[in-house]
Amino acid sequence: MDLFLRPIVIAGDKLNDDFVVVNGDRHVGRIRLASERKARVWVYIITVPLPIPAYENGRAHDLEEAKASFRAAWERFYSGLTPDSMEHWHRHGRGG
Repeated sequence: MDLFLRPIVIAGDKLNDDFVVVNGDRHVGRIRLASERKARVWVYIITVPLPIPAYENGRAHDLEEAKASFRAAWERFYSGLTPDSMEHWHRHGRGG
């Protein structure tokens, strides 16, 4: 399953250490450095328009760990999708 990161751009400004996770042409998550926290930590979350179990998001010490943890969470989440939930996602989800 191909997942890749794309920097988040707001009003033409690329945000540092803040990425959307893309699968095909769909945004499926976000990985970012939580600079508002006291300790330096990367956070990741799946962001599709479906109920997401709490264990499908988390934090990591560095970007590489966050990417690996996101991939594991995404694969676990994606493998549990039913045809009905896939249809809902593709009907209501946003593309890239």
